[in-house]
Amino acid sequence: MSSHTVFVPKSNSPAILANQFHWKFGSNPEVTADRSLFYLHEFPPTGERNWSISGSTGSILDSDYFAYNMTIPYINDAPLKATYTLKDKLSFKHSHSIPAPDGFNGWTVVDADEATLIIDLDPAKGIAVGTFEANFKSHGYRTQPIGRFNLVIS
Repeated sequence: MSSHTVFVPKSNSPAILANQFHWKFGSNPEVTADRSLFYLHEFPPTGERNWSISGSTGSILDSDYFAYNMTIPYINDAPLKATYTLKDKLSFKHSHSIPAPDGFNGWTVVDADEATLIIDLDPAKGIAVGTFEANFKSHGYRTQPIGRFNLVIS
């Protein structure tokens, strides 16, 4: 069994202007996220905490949502410089809108087959700076995003 926590921005939620989240595919132009998130998430039943990082464009309501979401385990409040892979409890997902029946909004969430996150996180300052790359090759996907971010905690 697996569980996916997904934060989808409301259409009227303000963007954090200081945040930067970008990705690209090969030689295509770089994409800049409309919305991004750096957040300490706590799973209520167990108290387990994870750092959540995401960047997205579009919206679910407009059927043009596209996002990358990643989480890493919370260790403590000390600054952290580390490299994570899926073997190191990095969770890396891609979400995007899909056609839905009338009256419904649809989106799908796909797990990366391979991913690496290099992060410099300072909880006291509330900042996270990093780079990422992933490979999605299951279920018909063939994307290999490479990205970077500079985020303040939400």
